[in-house]
Amino acid sequence: MSRSSLHLLLTRPPKALAVALALGLGALLGLAVVSPRLDGLGAPAERLTEWLLPLAGLSLLMLVSVRSPLAGLLLTLLLAPYSRFIPLDLDLGAGIPALSLTRLMAAFLLVLLLYQAVRGQRRLRPLAWADLAFALFLAALALSVSTSRYGLSFAYQSLLDAYILPFVYLFLARQIVRDLRDLRWFSATLVVAGVGFAFLVIREQLTGEVLFYGREAARYSRSFQKIISLMGNAAPMGISTAMTLPLGLALLAWVFGAAMPAGQGRLLARLTLPLALVFIALGVYMTYNRASWLSVLITLLVFGALRPRLRRLLLPALLVLAILALIFWQSVISSPAVNERLLEDTSIGYRSEVFQLAWDMVRSDPIFGLGYFNFGPIAKERYGWDPAPIFGQYPPAHNSLMFILVSGGLLALLPYLAWFALVAWQGAKRYLARAAGEETRDVLAAGAALLLLYFAASATFDAVEATKMNLIFWTAIGAIWGGTYPRARIE
Repeated sequence: MSRSSLHLLLTRPPKALAVALALGLGALLGLAVVSPRLDGLGAPAERLTEWLLPLAGLSLLMLVSVRSPLAGLLLTLLLAPYSRFIPLDLDLGAGIPALSLTRLMAAFLLVLLLYQAVRGQRRLRPLAWADLAFALFLAALALSVSTSRYGLSFAYQSLLDAYILPFVYLFLARQIVRDLRDLRWFSATLVVAGVGFAFLVIREQLTGEVLFYGREAARYSRSFQKIISLMGNAAPMGISTAMTLPLGLALLAWVFGAAMPAGQGRLLARLTLPLALVFIALGVYMTYNRASWLSVLITLLVFGALRPRLRRLLLPALLVLAILALIFWQSVISSPAVNERLLEDTSIGYRSEVFQLAWDMVRSDPIFGLGYFNFGPIAKERYGWDPAPIFGQYPPAHNSLMFILVSGGLLALLPYLAWFALVAWQGAKRYLARAAGEETRDVLAAGAALLLLYFAASATFDAVEATKMNLIFWTAIGAIWGGTYPRARIE
């Protein structure tokens, strides 16, 4: 395929594919409905859930991907956060790495693209200097695995899910998303994902019930839940939700611009998209996580500074919010959101200690670091530092940059920082190019917001454990990179 055929797939699917999809989906839904009623069968029922359901779902995804790699990528992105709960991950037993949805689909899509390239059906876009920087970062972390206190199996699987797979998805998105039209589909998919995340956040905050995660409810303070549903922690859940806003805002500018074709679709989009973005913003707010709030603020500041037409769309809503805040100022400053979350300073002292400890650790080996994931064990054993003791667990760094520095030293941290700088430079060149249109600049501004908010959030928690958040970030950057590829260089 010389370009994605998602639109044709959705509007005029081949009869054979339509029949296969209908039968496969029917079988999958039937299995999902019947399996809870088979508890009395014991082992057969377990095999049904652990093998047949994942195989049916994965087969459908692969079938869709053969017809449209873009559709396969988008469905994978939508389903990945839920794959272990639906279930779509294949558990092969103790001691054997699981065949998760993200692992299997990354391998399948990569092989599919390479096959199409060999057959002359697709011309792959070239690698860039940023890819070399990230490869060096991965190599440095891989070297640090040998001295990990957690063992080789855990360390390599952690590295695979936290950093290698997201980078593979960045490469895949850059190849599969061929133009701005494909990028609009990607942006719409992210908005749908954001609405789902926001629903889970709001539901847990209102009911106190945790969904999709085997932990009891937790609280930030007397007034607020600490969101656990789906991702196990409020920070990755809130930031993942916030990361759907930048491309959603770029899509909003296109929907309200003159370039969108007239018709019922435009009216529906103009009604539903603003409501979806407001709902997502509400979900981010109700995480009561400050890094997530900061992510929304960064997004608004970047768009306000770079995109006048979005500024005109957002300014009335922001003015209304500002006026309401002034009218109810006394209530605002005395609210639990301000006093129990915004002004709470315990975590500031924690992160200050993390920085001091990490800096002292790496002084003994600043080039190569002290081993993958070793901040917690060393902090506890060498310094006796364990501010929130939990039996069997070491204290987390809560700072991804310090985690990388302690794990792989400057050999890992410098290429990681170089990747951000090189991607920002590439985006700035495209943004300032004379041939760049308004929509291109909108999505590049979204990319700038994503880079800044992810980098800022990295200093507030351990991204190594937020694998689904990493997947969303790097896939989105890859999609923006691919969708704004200069036309003169497109095959």
